[in-house]
Amino acid sequence: MNLLDVFFFISWVILLILAIDISRKQKFNALHFLVFIWVWFWLLVFTFFPNTLSKIWLLFWLQRWADLLVYSSIIFLMYFVLLLLNKVEENKSDLTKIIREIALQNSKKQIISWEICFVIPAYNEEKIIWKTIKNLIKNNYKNIIVVNDWSKDNTLKILEKYNDKIIILNHYKNRWQWASLETWFEYLRRYGKVKYVCSFDADGQHQIKDLEKFLKEFKEDKNLNIVLWSRFITKTNTNITFLRKIILKLWILFTFFISHIKLTDSHNGYRVMKLETLKDISITIDGMWHASEIVDIISSKKLKFKEIPVDILYTDYSIAKWQSSRNAINIALKTIWYKFFK
Repeated sequence: MNLLDVFFFISWVILLILAIDISRKQKFNALHFLVFIWVWFWLLVFTFFPNTLSKIWLLFWLQRWADLLVYSSIIFLMYFVLLLLNKVEENKSDLTKIIREIALQNSKKQIISWEICFVIPAYNEEKIIWKTIKNLIKNNYKNIIVVNDWSKDNTLKILEKYNDKIIILNHYKNRWQWASLETWFEYLRRYGKVKYVCSFDADGQHQIKDLEKFLKEFKEDKNLNIVLWSRFITKTNTNITFLRKIILKLWILFTFFISHIKLTDSHNGYRVMKLETLKDISITIDGMWHASEIVDIISSKKLKFKEIPVDILYTDYSIAKWQSSRNAINIALKTIWYKFFK
């Protein structure tokens, strides 16, 4: 027995022990079991019948039998890397669920009624959040839910000054905007008695004057589920940069390819939906990719939607909080991963 045979034999024994141990703990699914058995079988063959390699590699047009072993090992390792990535995503999702439930349990638990409820994410918004809330209150809007996503500045202290006028949900770890949205949604699933839910940014870029356009669409079409903003459906006063506009136009094509839905604006932050529509929308993608997931849900659930033109006011403050344009690649990869491999 040469060194290679010894290596095969040791690997074979290790895999056998791992398979028995994992099976005993009942953590094996059918796919993992087949992979283990497949690798274990060939290690057994190569250990006791080494000449088999010389015959098999010819089937794959390889010059050396060792190449087959290397390529097979790479595929095997890639499989386990994907398993680890999936496990990491599951752990992050579980952490978010725990943080969300703590926020819900520590909040004011009250039935929310009236026509519309505003839900606002807030992360380090001490410079502008007070102005956004005051503007809503000044326009006689009563139901305002703010999720403080573990801000490191004085955002929470400022929100607490309005404690008698708003509902505060406080995340005890920063989980990004997607988690804030799902936290609002879950609160409204439990306590909401409103007709409509409006997602509204804290940084002042959404204009309250556009809200009447949203509500008008629902009154004209009783079957409508959700209304989305559009900066491009007609000429608006949105002061977006040229580079950003190009990226968003390309993203429209990507959205059509992935979700088979035709939009004029792909990342829609200003949206109004019926309360019952929340039953069909559950956001699961971690990070800043939730806008693409919502669009995909609209397509897959066949929710009736409409886009309306709005004026978005980008200030130096809101532009400074933008993600890098290069992050569009990360968002695309994440979207593909969740769409086809989760």
